Amino acid sequence: MSQAETYKRENAALTHGAPNKEGGKMVVRAEVKHNRLRRKEGHDYAAPGIYLITVTTADRRRILGELTGASPDAASIQPTTLGEYVIAAFRKMATMVTEKTGSRIQVYQYQLMPDHFHGILRIHDTLPEGWHLSRMIGAWKGDCSREYWRQQDAGLTSGEHNKENTGLTSGEHNKENASLTSGEHNKESLFSPGYNDKILYHEGQLDGWYEYLHDNPRRLWLKLHYPDRLRKIYDFKAGKQGHSYTAVGNTFWVKYPERVQVRCHRNLTDEQIQAEVEHYMSLARGGAVLVSPFISPAENAVYEAAYKERLRMIHIVNRGLDGKFIYPTGRDLKGCSAGFMLVLAPYADYSAETAEKRITRSQCLDMNGYAADLSTTLALTHEAHNKKEESLSSAPDVRPENINTEKP
Repeated sequence: MSQAETYKRENAALTHGAPNKEGGKMVVRAEVKHNRLRRKEGHDYAAPGIYLITVTTADRRRILGELTGASPDAASIQPTTLGEYVIAAFRKMATMVTEKTGSRIQVYQYQLMPDHFHGILRIHDTLPEGWHLSRMIGAWKGDCSREYWRQQDAGLTSGEHNKENTGLTSGEHNKENASLTSGEHNKESLFSPGYNDKILYHEGQLDGWYEYLHDNPRRLWLKLHYPDRLRKIYDFKAGKQGHSYTAVGNTFWVKYPERVQVRCHRNLTDEQIQAEVEHYMSLARGGAVLVSPFISPAENAVYEAAYKERLRMIHIVNRGLDGKFIYPTGRDLKGCSAGFMLVLAPYADYSAETAEKRITRSQCLDMNGYAADLSTTLALTHEAHNKKEESLSSAPDVRPENINTEKP
């Protein structure tokens, strides 16, 4: 049985969206945050599941680690003394909750960054009443804040603090910092209020999370060394109708003289797909910018070929790009940082549901409409290509030697 199948079977209730039940009654322990860190409404955060957790330092202070490396591929994070404690406390939190509740909590992976922390946690067994994900994260954050204050008071430098004090205190709490004394409440916490969580739903998602965490230092390196290429521009107006987008990448492409819409029928044979790829690649190699959501198999094949040669592209995406942690994914981000790609999001807001949702026919039509509006040359359908070729092949030969130049 594959790893993904194991996760799916063991987390059947989560995968199928079924609520947790005890004694025949529905139990929903989700904490709702009325901001962008909102917990998923109706989801039972005490039930078995796998979560990607993100927390940021207050005011995004870069005090957890330092970026090192002379190139993007060599980028890594060297933890500070405080960063080392944050990592150790995260792992210790899982062990302590397991011991106290009897429910197995496992840390799969984590990534420390200068001003934030990502961690992948698995709840193997349903937690007892009064316990849920928010309580665990709140306790860990409070523990880290106390160590932060201790280091400030002691004036400790990296490597000088006592690393044994990494467990939860006896006053574990339901809300973060609830166990702090009155004096501690007046101090500034290490982390910003709340946290962001993503829920594992389908096969392949976990591998994407691993890749995302591993890629964080490289992404930071690119953002620091090429700030303009990876700077998000909100309310970016482009196209003949002046649509508004969130943009990341080389915005010059929207003004490039030749912008060609890439639009291909979904039901093409392999031979027809190859013909489409050759057609659009010839235009791109000639200097045109390719514009498309790159949805259909043929369009995706064009994307793959153009990306391999680092040719100019404008990629219209279905997911919103608003939010602190939301940037183009995978190769789109690499293409933006390299300067040959522009990513445009016509949908303002981002949510996990939007990112995971299958693209509807209506959305496909809308995004193709945006691509057409941004292009100077509209796409021809495969049938239109064939008709054009047939028309050209049946046209009379008008080479100079066949033109009758005799006067009447």
